Amino acid sequence: MSNVAQAPFQASEPQSGEVCIPNISTAERRKRLTFGVITFVISLVILAVLVASGASRWWRLPLFLLFIGAATGFFQWREKTCVALTRIASRKVGDEIEKIENPAELSQVQRQARKVRLEVFIAAIALLVMALLLPML
Repeated sequence: MSNVAQAPFQASEPQSGEVCIPNISTAERRKRLTFGVITFVISLVILAVLVASGASRWWRLPLFLLFIGAATGFFQWREKTCVALTRIASRKVGDEIEKIENPAELSQVQRQARKVRLEVFIAAIALLVMALLLPML
C-alpha cells in the first residue's frame, strides 16, 4: 500500500537528464542547424565526386571532419545546447553572452553538452563508415 502512495510523487519528479535547459536562443539554434545542413550537403557533394571519379577510399577519410561539423550543428540545434558556451559556463539566450550562475542549471547544461559531444562522435563515425563502404565506380 505504501508503494501506491509513493508512485504519484516519483512520477511527477523529473529524472536527471530529462529536463532540457537551453543555453542558446532560437536564432542561435537556427544558425547551428543551417551550418550543419550546409556542411552535410558539402560533404555529400565531395563524397559523390570521390565515388564517381573512382578515387581511393582513403580519400574519403577527411570527410570525417565535415561529418563532425555537420553533426555538431545538428545536435547542438536539437539539444538547444552550445558546447563552446558550456565550456565557459555561459549562455546566449538574448543578444549578449551571460554567465550561468546557478550550479544546478550549469550542471544540467554540462550534461547536455556531454551528450551532444557523444552523439556527434557516434554520428560522424557512422557516416564515415557508410562513406567508406560505398563502392568505387
